[in-house]
Amino acid sequence: MFSSRLLPARGFNLIEIIIVIFIVGCLLAFAWPAITKASLRFGLERAVWEVHSTMNLLKYRALRDGCAYRLKINSNGYTVEKYDSGEKLWLQVEKVILSGVNLEANNSPTFYPEGTISNMATITISNQAGSYRLSIAITGRIKVIPLPKGSG
Repeated sequence: MFSSRLLPARGFNLIEIIIVIFIVGCLLAFAWPAITKASLRFGLERAVWEVHSTMNLLKYRALRDGCAYRLKINSNGYTVEKYDSGEKLWLQVEKVILSGVNLEANNSPTFYPEGTISNMATITISNQAGSYRLSIAITGRIKVIPLPKGSG
């Protein structure tokens, strides 16, 4: 019949596996800085998108619910508050923590049922990848501006 020496070898030997692991490790070591930079940039863009969409949502909630909403910015996130006209106080609706970014604001914008906004705000969101500035006007227009590296 057939001898075991005539059949081709199956699988990989230990040396081949170690060589493949070494090559993959080298590729990962060279790619790691780019992966880290992209992760920081995507985290920054996600935070900008989240704050921007929350402000748009509060504009529409104020119109729909007939009550005022306020966005309070903290250094690591924001808080959404709803005005209770019966109790004459602001009630916290939600608190959001945005990891990996720093937020700064000169005001807490308040969205009214008439479609207006008071306490116009400029919000700066930054991390090591860069900075963005969100400006909200009295008309409710939200402008997103990428800032040059080093400013913020």
